[in-house]
Amino acid sequence: MQNAPIPAELQALYDAAVAAGPQFDLSPEAVFDYSGLILEIPPVRDWADWCTPRNVMTFATTGGDSVHYSYLVDARLPEGVCPIVMTLPCAPSLNMVIAESFQEFFDYGYHVGWFSLEQLHYDEEKGDPYFRQPSPTFSEIGSQQLQLLRKALNMKPRPPTLARFAELQDKYSALLDIPPAPEFEA
Repeated sequence: MQNAPIPAELQALYDAAVAAGPQFDLSPEAVFDYSGLILEIPPVRDWADWCTPRNVMTFATTGGDSVHYSYLVDARLPEGVCPIVMTLPCAPSLNMVIAESFQEFFDYGYHVGWFSLEQLHYDEEKGDPYFRQPSPTFSEIGSQQLQLLRKALNMKPRPPTLARFAELQDKYSALLDIPPAPEFEA
């Protein structure tokens, strides 16, 4: 799995980061931080080994509460399907399948990026409208980065919903190889 080829859609994100880095005077890994993606280039296994499924490759973190995004690597998946997993180390349900492809994941961030995706887990009523339009509080740098990403990744607005997350959980969660919960001493 460690030597698996990088999916083409993820490579497009990496290429956009390499191209945008000099414009913002940031490394490719950090250039999209304002949009909610601190990249792992190349993707890594076992990003947080106690909560990250063992059969995913982590490609980004939000920089908040150790929330990170990974893609599922499993021979049982149909060709062309690459589920995206959001790991929430601070939540009761640690892992959620949130997209069936990188394109679906990218499209979620069309208006406001990806930092707030975890908020849907906690409060869909507040989160859903947030993803449907540009935010007046989104940073200017983040807005500039999103313009670059929309073009580079052929993004279309597709707001995420808990209903979609639940559908994907039903479809793919059984494939996740979740590590056993750590035992903590009292």
